[in-house]
Formats: sequence, C-alpha cells, structure tokens
Amino acid sequence: MLSEVVVRYSLIALVAGLIAFVATPITLMTARRMRIMDRPSPHKFHLSPVPVLGGLAIWAAIIFSLLIFGRGKEFHELAAIVIAGTLITIVGLIDDRINLGPRGKIIGQIIAMLIISLGGVRVDLFTVGWMNIMITIAWGVFVINAINLQDNMDGLAAGISAVSALIFLLLAIINGQVLVASLAASLLGACLGFLFYNYQPAVSFMGDTGSMLLGISLAILGIKLSFPEITAAQTWIVPILVLGVPFFDTVLVVVSRIRRGQPWWQGGIDHTSHRLVKLGLSHRRTVTALYVASGIFGLIAAVVVFVASLQVSLILAIAMLVLGIILIYAFELIWDTVSDNNLNADIQVAAIGGGKEFVGTLEAIALLARSVSIIVTPVTESDNKSDKNLREIDMSLLQDYVVAIANHPGSVRRIMKSYGSQFSAGLREFAGLINSALKIRGELLVNLTGSVMENKSSSASSEVLNHLRDTQLIIIGGNVVENVIPTLLLPEVNRILTRVKCPRVLIHSNPQAALDMLDNFGVANMITHAIATDDVQGPWIVVNDVQDSKKMAKVLYKIWLNSNNLNSLNDPLGVGSNG
Repeated sequence: MLSEVVVRYSLIALVAGLIAFVATPITLMTARRMRIMDRPSPHKFHLSPVPVLGGLAIWAAIIFSLLIFGRGKEFHELAAIVIAGTLITIVGLIDDRINLGPRGKIIGQIIAMLIISLGGVRVDLFTVGWMNIMITIAWGVFVINAINLQDNMDGLAAGISAVSALIFLLLAIINGQVLVASLAASLLGACLGFLFYNYQPAVSFMGDTGSMLLGISLAILGIKLSFPEITAAQTWIVPILVLGVPFFDTVLVVVSRIRRGQPWWQGGIDHTSHRLVKLGLSHRRTVTALYVASGIFGLIAAVVVFVASLQVSLILAIAMLVLGIILIYAFELIWDTVSDNNLNADIQVAAIGGGKEFVGTLEAIALLARSVSIIVTPVTESDNKSDKNLREIDMSLLQDYVVAIANHPGSVRRIMKSYGSQFSAGLREFAGLINSALKIRGELLVNLTGSVMENKSSSASSEVLNHLRDTQLIIIGGNVVENVIPTLLLPEVNRILTRVKCPRVLIHSNPQAALDMLDNFGVANMITHAIATDDVQGPWIVVNDVQDSKKMAKVLYKIWLNSNNLNSLNDPLGVGSNG
C-alpha cells in the first residue's frame, strides 16, 4: 500500500518535473522574442539580460500535473487552486511586463486568496466565517511576498520552495492527505525541473510570474496540512517552521529597512543571502547553506508533529523565535560594521579610463557601488575597418582593474596567477574569462573594434552603449590621451554622454590640464564635475591622497546624492568645458 502511494506521488513529481524541464526552453525563446528580460541593476547580481518567463513553465508543470492526477471528490478545492494559481500567474506576468507596482500586486494577491477561500481552502480557527477568510487572505499574502523576496539570487527561491514542498509532501503522505500531497509533489517536480535552468549561473528567471505562484502554492499547503492527533497551535507551528527561512528573511529585511528609514517594499541587497555573500561565502555556498537551513527547519517541524507534546512544541517555538531575534540583531550589527567600511549604495557606475592611477579610482568606486562597468577601448593604428592591428593593452593593468573591483581580491588574484597563460591569450579571451568565471562587482567591457584617434568612424559595442544608458554615475580618469579620449571619441558614446542626466566626474591630478586635452578633441563638454588628486587650484574638490579610497568614495557619493536632490553640497562643483 505504501509503495503504491510512493509511486503515485513520485509519478506526479516526475511528470511536473518533465513539463517544467521541457517548457522552460520554450519560455526562453518566447522571452527573447518578446524582449521580456530582466536587465542588470544595482540590486541584482546578474551582469547581462536574462529571460524572465520561466514562471510560465512552473505554472504549466503545477497546473497540468494537478489536472492529470487530481481526484473528483476534491473538485471544488482543486478548481479553486487552479483558478487562483492561474490568476496569480497572470498578475505576475503583467508585473514582469509593465511593472504593476506594490499596490497592483497586493490587489491581485488578495483576489487570488479570496478565490481560494471561497473554494473551501481556508483557515478554520474561528466560528465566524468572514474572520477565517480574512486570516486566510493575510496568511496567503504574507507567504506569497515572503517567497517573492527569496527570488534575489540564482536558484534560491526555486530551491527553497523545493525543499519546503518535499517536507510538506512527506508529512502529507504520512497523514494520508491526498490533495496536499498531490500539490506538494507537483510543486516539488516543477521547482526541480526549472532549477536545472535557474541554478547559478541562471539562464532563465522565474520572475514574479513564478515566485508568486510558488508562494500561493506553499500558502495553500500550509492551510490544508492538518494533524488530527495534535492541537491547532501545534498544527500551525508546522508550516511556519517549514517556511522558516523565507519568514526569517522577510522579517529581517523589513526590520532593517524600517530601521534605516528605507521603503521596505523596494528591492535591495540586504537579504540574508546578500549578507552571507558579504561575509565571504560564494554564491553557490550561500544558496546551499539556505537549502540546508530549510531542511533543518523541516526536521524541527517533524519533531513537533511526531515527538513533541504541546508544551515542548511551544518551548521549541519560543526558542526559535528568540534565536531569530538574536540572528536579526547579529546580522544588523554585522551589516552596520560592513556599511561603515563600504557605502554599498545602490548605484550602477561606469568607469572610463586606464593607467596605474586608475586602479585607486576603481578601488574607491568598489567601496561606493555594487555594480561597476570598466570600459576599455583599444586604439587602432588605421581607420581601415578590416585592420585588426590594435595597439597592445597592458594585460597586467587590466588584471589590476579587475582585482580592484573584486568581491574577494585575494582569491581573484590567485586565480589570475594560476591561469596567467590563458589571460595573456588576448583581450577578447581575457574579458570573456573575467566576466564568466570570476566573482567581480561588475563587468569588463571592451570596444573590440578599437578607436581611431584621427577619424571618428569607429563604433562602440552594444554592451558598452547599454551600460552607459543605464548607469547612474560615470567616472572618467587615468591617462587621458591613451585611455580616455579613445572611448569618448566614439560617436555613439559621445552622443550618450552629452545626453545622459547622471554626473560625469573627471578624476585627475591636474583637472585643468586634462580638461584642456579633452577640449582639444571636442569632448570636454561631457564633464560635469571634477576631483583633483593633487593640491591644485581650481573649482574642484581636492582629495590629496589618491590611495584614500574611502574618502574618494564618500566624495563621489555626495556628488551622486546632490545630482539626485537627495542631499545638498555647499559647493556644487560644476565645471564647464574650460574648467
């Protein structure tokens, strides 16, 4: 009998997994064709656009497996789940396409949970029906948003949902709950099938289309899971423990942002996963650690069901609550310490320049921003487009640039040393290896067509242009003639830099001389602010010690704040083409 049950739910999970596995490539092609892509931003870890319709594959996997294996006696509840799941998927899809905003998403979530409640899937704590419906809606909205917040790192939301679904499945099988087990099995299979494409480095994102569907599915599992042998209080401790990781992260983020006076509903890089990365864990180790934590919470939930009395269960619940408070305090204390040494502003920075003095500038930028794009343009000796003879770029300096913006500079330097021969193979290969293999804060972008100093006929790469359009702060510095002017002379770059609203900051030991050189080539008008790294006269901020990265970062931060009317500076520091 048990073997038949195991086979049934294994088959559901297998079918759901196969559907998700087959459907995800279809959503990838559709997303690229419709240009529904998740583009890089300061609070995101990916560095290039990623298709974001993977949630449709998850929907297909869950809904079709439920329809195939659902039983007639649970028709009303099953119909409510299918309708509500489809509605929440549509809401997520619209949000991924046009951005509904928090209010629009909340309204959609409330309607979906209302459908669930009217279909018979609701909390049964009170004798008054409308109170049960209100609690059901509140529970569903909280779980949906908790899971949605977990979709902040490759493989995190799908993996945690899979672990939670597995725990719900095992508990439901032991308890003989067919609908709960069927939904849990379909959810487990859908997550695993999609995770093949979503694990780091992800080629597909689920978007709100998928994360909100996972959330409502887990919310339903929490409502429907019941244990006649234990009290109602113990019963509700179980789903809270199973979803312990997303619940903890949600509370941590909300408390942290309220404490700092920030809107708690906006995206950020202050989640549990981000904090673990900041403490030194790699992306994959962070995700794995949170998977394990979810499993541990599940084991504690099993103890509550099968071993513990009411008193012991309450003691466990209180102990977990106290532990959660201690961890939140510890994470906030560590975060404050990190923030004191790293401004961690949600700013995307583009850096144009080169030379040894440019390394110190990049180190300052790394303290300021989460995402840094280093733009390099080789200089060609000829205006013949077929001529591939580019002047050599100092590869050791490029390595220094990458190390300067690395999350773990020591590790990056060791990797580069180990693969030194590969990194000397050429500029294209170097940039490819850097951007695909190393953990840096941004991306090394190269205009491989080169630039002709005497002829403005060369073109910039599309990646460079996209980054310049989306950036919030542009830093220009280093060797002006060899490393700055070749980029600024590119016509497309020229047009973008004269039109963008963000500050364009020149950092140089002698800004006046640098501006004069830029003026000779007709590109000095691109500069809006200037910082002198030597004590020279002029309308600029002076940072005498170019190696003082923290001081430089604070100056750049103030310039950015001022440009966005978020703060004011006594000296606006604006300079024209003649300095």
